[in-house]
Amino acid sequence: MTQWAEIESVPSTGRAPTADGAARGAAPSGRSLRSATTPRLKRAERLIVGSIDAAAHVLQRRARDVLVGSALFMVPMVGLYLLLSVITFDDFDRLDSLFTDRGYIGVEAGLVLVGLAVQSLTAHIVGAYASLYLVRYRMGGEPTIGAVALATVRRLPLLVVTWGVTHWWALLLWLWMVNVEFATVLGASLLVGPVAVTASTFFLLVTPVMMGERLGVKAVGRAWRLVRLRFGAAWGFVAACTLLGGVLLLFISTLPSAAEGTGLVTFGSWGWAVQGVMAQIAVLVVVPFSALATAEFYLQTRVHAEGLDIVMAAERAFGRAS
Repeated sequence: MTQWAEIESVPSTGRAPTADGAARGAAPSGRSLRSATTPRLKRAERLIVGSIDAAAHVLQRRARDVLVGSALFMVPMVGLYLLLSVITFDDFDRLDSLFTDRGYIGVEAGLVLVGLAVQSLTAHIVGAYASLYLVRYRMGGEPTIGAVALATVRRLPLLVVTWGVTHWWALLLWLWMVNVEFATVLGASLLVGPVAVTASTFFLLVTPVMMGERLGVKAVGRAWRLVRLRFGAAWGFVAACTLLGGVLLLFISTLPSAAEGTGLVTFGSWGWAVQGVMAQIAVLVVVPFSALATAEFYLQTRVHAEGLDIVMAAERAFGRAS
């Protein structure tokens, strides 16, 4: 048997990674992600579908760690969102309430923008937690809620900076949306939608790169170079995740209304509160799932474009190159 044939057959002899250092990221050059144990990372032939499917498997097997850890960062967002809902909404029975005379209009537009910004920043932080969890898990580690959450907290200043760098355009878009009529937003969606997806594609991998490769603001440039290698797949991935996430959000959020429609359950004057809470439960599921899928897409992009799986297999067989 030749040395190359032995790559996949050589057992790992390294010690298990520590709680705070499992699956260390690559050097700033981004050449490889190394682990002391045998990685769980496998090449997916289809970048988009494979990444989403792998993320669903991780969420199914590690739901407690992913959802509970994400909830630690999402609780403040939920509290603020519900507070703004109490202030500005009479109820939640209309999907266009954000853009009509019953929603956030006039002096209340500032509150909406603050709420959207806080939700976006929180999703960015949750994305960092989920990305680090998935990378460590795929690299063969056994990540825990405490270790991953602590590592995420240590990166909060950088996360705020990268969020501002990569989401400034979204703030301008939201400011426009909350100050125009719903019909205008709907009519411009055919143009705004593709533009928003394209802008999101540019910064798609910033969080996984920063958490997986231990980079700071340089993660923006590194992420763009990776996306450029598979830009078409990255654009399709953003569109697919947006569509899937929107469907899941709508389905989960409308469960109370569907239950009331059967006549078996009635919420009375508390219907708006139940609707709001269910919407946040939907967010708690969709945001971590999208983050896991993005982190998996990052790893698969490195596998397809940089041969990450081959490099890691060679290192396990022959040792790390000097």
